[in-house]
Amino acid sequence: MIATMGLFSGDGAGVLARLLKKYGAKITGGLHLKMPDSIADEKVLKRPLEKNMELVRRAEEKIDKAVLGIKNGKISKDGIGFWCHMTGLFGQRLYFGRKAERYSDKVKIDGEKCVGCGKCAGLCPMKNISLKHRLAFAGDTCTMCYRCVNTCPAKAITLLGKRVIEQGTIEKYLPGKG
Repeated sequence: MIATMGLFSGDGAGVLARLLKKYGAKITGGLHLKMPDSIADEKVLKRPLEKNMELVRRAEEKIDKAVLGIKNGKISKDGIGFWCHMTGLFGQRLYFGRKAERYSDKVKIDGEKCVGCGKCAGLCPMKNISLKHRLAFAGDTCTMCYRCVNTCPAKAITLLGKRVIEQGTIEKYLPGKG
């Protein structure tokens, strides 16, 4: 089980492991990786690119170490177990649980900036964004995945903040792409 986290850790690997066990999966190990988050419109939550690159480098080292461990018969249990479950419960679900019970209607699209390209509508897994008269409009079924905010070429979409600080896309972290 491999889980990633951005701002804080819980027990993402454990949550998925427990869910899959219900369907008969046998979970043998886990790996919890801290990665850059995707929140693009709240300055207090942004890390500099250098820090994010360091997170990616550390995650790669952790993966390499886990692979070596597997080859030597030692499987990582990182992110799975009682203490990780407690961290997730108290650090994540008790605080954010209620916030995630309902979809968000907080997506804001600046009609002055929107160029009507439709990228946001095409990427939204909830089909929460639609185009009308070559402008994007948001509904009330946002899961806060930030795909639209991070890919809008005009930086016209926000969710938590008032303006896009830095768009976070995977290309920044791929060799030769950033």
